[in-house]
Amino acid sequence: MNLPYSEYLNIALFLFSSIILFLFAIDSLGKELLDLATENFRRVVSKLAKNRLFGALIGAISTAIVQSSTAITTVAMTLVNTGVISFHQSLAIIFGSSIGTTLTAQLALLSSTPIAPILLIVGFLLKFLPKKFRLASKPVFLMGFVLFSLNLLTISIEPLKSNPAFLSVFSSLSSPILAYIISCFFTVLVHSSSITSGIIVVLAAQGVISVEMAIPMILGANLGTAISSLIVISDFSVFAKRAGYANILFKAIGSIFYLLFVGEFIQLLRILTPNLGQQVALGHLLFNSLNTLAFLLLLDPFESLMKKLVPGDEEEVLFQTKYIEEADSKKLSESFEDIKKEIGHSIENTIRIYKKALMLYYNPSQKIVIELKKFETLNDYLDDEITKALLSTTETRLSRKLAKASVLYVKISNTIEQLGDLGSDLSKVFTRMHMLDISPDEIPIGKLTEIFNLLINLFKSIESQINHPKESELLEIKLKEEEIYGIINDEFNIHVRKLQESQTYHGNIFVDAISIIELSVSKVREIRKLLLKYVREFN
Repeated sequence: MNLPYSEYLNIALFLFSSIILFLFAIDSLGKELLDLATENFRRVVSKLAKNRLFGALIGAISTAIVQSSTAITTVAMTLVNTGVISFHQSLAIIFGSSIGTTLTAQLALLSSTPIAPILLIVGFLLKFLPKKFRLASKPVFLMGFVLFSLNLLTISIEPLKSNPAFLSVFSSLSSPILAYIISCFFTVLVHSSSITSGIIVVLAAQGVISVEMAIPMILGANLGTAISSLIVISDFSVFAKRAGYANILFKAIGSIFYLLFVGEFIQLLRILTPNLGQQVALGHLLFNSLNTLAFLLLLDPFESLMKKLVPGDEEEVLFQTKYIEEADSKKLSESFEDIKKEIGHSIENTIRIYKKALMLYYNPSQKIVIELKKFETLNDYLDDEITKALLSTTETRLSRKLAKASVLYVKISNTIEQLGDLGSDLSKVFTRMHMLDISPDEIPIGKLTEIFNLLINLFKSIESQINHPKESELLEIKLKEEEIYGIINDEFNIHVRKLQESQTYHGNIFVDAISIIELSVSKVREIRKLLLKYVREFN
């Protein structure tokens, strides 16, 4: 069939516009459903991901909803980076996400059915109903839009099915390896294997490409989507980086293995169904399901392999309590002991915040900022969990001493959370120093480090008093507070004198830093006074 030039142009415009609509529909659907799921996603994931089967199920369902394994694996890596889930837990989610991508391939087979217009009409009408129905309006409409755009893609290809010039482009793909590489590259560009697989199924169903080329392209798309997710991990923790590289290795090993036996795999698909489109869609489903199952069974040795391939000595910080347990059946006195230990853990985390803040003086890297934010958020989380645990103790009748202790430790936990905020404020001082291009040499770092180290020792001293406070040792802490106050007061006087003597001297960064340290000492003083009052009352 020889088509006029103008008709080729019309077909090209129709073809590319339908692809653009498909890309837009998939992207919009993913964002819409991800926005709806975000609020509870972290809470559900952190609880269910402890079991590898549930973790895989989370990955499969969430990817099926948002139609982008890149999005879900990126979310999984971010959750690892922020400490919501461990690297170990993320692997099951990553494995399961590959199954969720198969939904688009199945939808592509429905593109010629009347489901698309039905979903479009239903989605449009839902927005006129009460609020609880309106929430489903956009997702339903966009699902219909995905099918509708696939239908347009099928129609746009129809005139080209018997065109020799067009068919020769795809017939030149005689090498499965070349088809694999081209599909992988295209998927990296569009950031979604769902998009690539949907187009491949449509092309195969229309007879434009053979199943011998379509299956390698499906395999290549799976690797491409893993590579896409790497763009976000440059400043992530070593554990989040392991999750990103684990995703690539998982997809690479599985796809290359099936590529080596692609002939036998295609023979199996032909036995299962004679329809070309169904063969490709089924191949996509079988490959991802079997590959996921294999890696779930080998999850522990695979995790060990990734630790060797991506080494690092960072400590994995997770959003979980160290001593308090949710389903705690301990005695009341034992529960209080665990709560006090958890408060000690919270102080240790606060010390991390301050140390990370000082590191920003030397190195204003985004990685340190992210780590500091994680520790600060963990501090808030621990305060909430400690308060929750203390409130649960009030469900039983308490003695006067335990009732006082309950109130005491709520106040102490809240004060420690405020200390974490001050540590974050200290980091902002040094961030501002670098943003204003103030030379670090203008800051008397030796004196600042001396005062800082005294503050850290003060933190450690008050931590040692949380479990078993003693009046004599608390009074010794008071002397340490006064020592720091004295040094800071001397530095303020020096600062005032320098302002009077020199017009070029500013020193604001140094003053801001020691002012925050002074406020931090005041917060430790509050804790020390609370403990001292408690000890004097009950000893």
